[in-house]
Amino acid sequence: MNEEIDRIQSRLTVLREERTALEVRLALLRHNDASRRQASHTATAAAHVTASYAGSEKIALFRRLFAGRLDVVPVRWENAKTGRTGYAPACANEWVTGICGKPQVKCGECPNQAFLLASDAMIVRHLGGNGSRPVHSGSG
Repeated sequence: MNEEIDRIQSRLTVLREERTALEVRLALLRHNDASRRQASHTATAAAHVTASYAGSEKIALFRRLFAGRLDVVPVRWENAKTGRTGYAPACANEWVTGICGKPQVKCGECPNQAFLLASDAMIVRHLGGNGSRPVHSGSG
C-alpha cells in the first residue's frame, strides 16, 4: 500500500512540474503571438504613411515604432578631434556655465540633471531636420 502511495505522489509531482512548464511555455507563445500581431499592425500602418497624414498621426506612429523611455531622450554626440561618437541624455542644463560640470562630471552623475522628456515637440524636432542636433528615440 505504501509503495502505491509513493508511486502516486511521485507521479503527481512529475505532472505538477510538467504542468508548470507547459503553462510557462503557453504564456510565452501567447506573448510572442501578441507581439507579432502588434508588430504586423504597426508595420502595416507605417507602410501607408503619406504626406497627407496629420502631424499628430505621424508622431503617434513614430512613438509606436520607436517606443522607449519617456523620462529621458538620447542625443547623439560626436567628437571631431577623436572621431568618437555616442549618446547622452538630452539635458536642459547642458553646457550652462556654473550648472553643467561637463566634461569633468558625467551626465549620469551630475547633481543638476534636467533631462528632457520624450515630448511631441522633441519628436517633431527630430523628424523636422531643422539642422539642430538630432534627438534619437528608441530602446537601445
